[in-house]
Amino acid sequence: MKRIAFLAVLAVAATPAAAAAVTVDAELSRTQVALGDRFTLTVTVNGASLSSIRLPAMDAFNVYDSEQAHSVNFINGRMSSSSVFTYVLSPRQAGKFKIPPISVDGADPTPALDVEVLSAGQSPAAPAQSPATAVAPAAVAPAPRPGRSRDILITATLDKPRVYVNQQATLTIRFLNGIPLIGNIGYNPPALTGFLVEDLPAGAGNTQVDGRPYQYHEIKLALFPLQPGKLKIGSAAVQCMVPPRAGGTSMQDVFNSFLAMASPEPVTVNTEPLTLQVDPLPAGKPENFTGVVGKLSARAAADRTRVKAGDAVNLSVSVSGIGNVKSVPEPKKPDLPTLRFFETESSSVVEKKKDVVGGSKIFKTVVVPRVSGKALVPSYSFSYFDPETKSYALARTEALTLDVAPGAPDAAPAPAAAPTAPGLTAYGDDIRYLKTSPARAPVSEALAAFADLGPWHAFPFAAFLGAVLLAWRRRAADSDPRGRRFRDALARADARLKEAAALPAAEGARSAALIGEALTGFVADKLDAPAAGLSLKSALDGLKALRHPPSDATLGKLRAAWEEADLRRFAPGAAGDDAGRFARTTFELLETMDAEVRR
Repeated sequence: MKRIAFLAVLAVAATPAAAAAVTVDAELSRTQVALGDRFTLTVTVNGASLSSIRLPAMDAFNVYDSEQAHSVNFINGRMSSSSVFTYVLSPRQAGKFKIPPISVDGADPTPALDVEVLSAGQSPAAPAQSPATAVAPAAVAPAPRPGRSRDILITATLDKPRVYVNQQATLTIRFLNGIPLIGNIGYNPPALTGFLVEDLPAGAGNTQVDGRPYQYHEIKLALFPLQPGKLKIGSAAVQCMVPPRAGGTSMQDVFNSFLAMASPEPVTVNTEPLTLQVDPLPAGKPENFTGVVGKLSARAAADRTRVKAGDAVNLSVSVSGIGNVKSVPEPKKPDLPTLRFFETESSSVVEKKKDVVGGSKIFKTVVVPRVSGKALVPSYSFSYFDPETKSYALARTEALTLDVAPGAPDAAPAPAAAPTAPGLTAYGDDIRYLKTSPARAPVSEALAAFADLGPWHAFPFAAFLGAVLLAWRRRAADSDPRGRRFRDALARADARLKEAAALPAAEGARSAALIGEALTGFVADKLDAPAAGLSLKSALDGLKALRHPPSDATLGKLRAAWEEADLRRFAPGAAGDDAGRFARTTFELLETMDAEVRR
């Protein structure tokens, strides 16, 4: 999410801007969390305004984009810029981990950050808090200059002083001006560490304060706190230019004020920080708790309910309601002998109605019945916390029944009818015309010629022996499907890579998907494991456990290629466009790995 200024940032400098050194800092909202909790990683880049950064691999955490804030300031002709990136991290397992160093071009990397993940049910230590300040319903900035205290105002308010973890609180920042402004308005957003933030529709209009008319512009933000305690909302600031105040009423004073319009007064107003009290969720979280605080409903649908065994059914499960719905995790696939579930893809839609954030999230998967009969797709359930009743509730889909008919065997094509002579009727394929010619048959002549070859009889024998050996090798390969899969891994991957390299640039996502399938399929063949659901971590662990594992350098290249394939598939704008080059380098990597890995 990008922050947008009220109007625009003033970009006029009296002297050329001086370049500033690029620095990068990283900070965690908490260093000790429990499984099921979330925390934030804030990366600040000073001296450069970036649209995105690339985080290092963090196998122990799920990482979600949360917020981006960019600012550019001109002070005395010198420009300074900064970008702040906020990410939400959710731990996958308990233990002690490190956030690897983060680097950007032209800056020294950040130091590694330590994180301790406790098992579910343990209570982490409360994060350090700055001294609490009372929640101000309307914090008005102090007067920037004598006489300006009522000309320019800025307020920051919260719609509620107390919420639960992941419950929405609405922050409204309103800028009011009672006098005309000159030029543009600059806006610095408040620091919002420990929150997931969603923009709400902005507003503008006219109002009165103590009987004086004002114009106002306001920004609204939906805040979802990620941790309990007293969370601080930083100060917001607005920079603007105002005409100088007249010192008198004489014609000379008016003339001087008119000339002074060429150099108006700069004014900066700030809000005072606010504090939001965040209560932890009550004990007794259900096992399938989604983390959503609000109201949810769920439903499931299949594109068809009458199928044959082996046919694919598209199953969609949708969750909708009020709250941070896009954070709903993927539901657990049921383990059934009658149905096979494939990988799940998800998409979310965020809706903002009357300053309330909600929306829907849809999970799509493919289900294949294995046997005929009645197949039951069980109900999916999503637990959430209702802040109105202060209790946990359940959104559940209805179970679906599939009518599965037996699969039709492959039909063999009928043999073509043999031609018959005119006037004759064919009664059987084994009837042949009688040969009445006394000439010797061609077969007899060929056998007689073969008898005269002498030593050349060895060549047919050698060919026969080769055919026997080839048939033996084929039977041996058929009896060892694992070995055949291991040996043919590179050839199968090469076929996918060639198909990916041949695709046009407009089908970059399809090309990246084929390259990703080549990587996962190659590793799955080497490990004799199913390719569906194979993660990068399980692939690396499985390769390291082989009797002859690949080298560390090769494993590092595999990790980089795997991550680049995912980036090209799900974020094509952040990756290179040369799919052919990526396919060739991937084949070279797999060729090296094929030589290093032996059974």
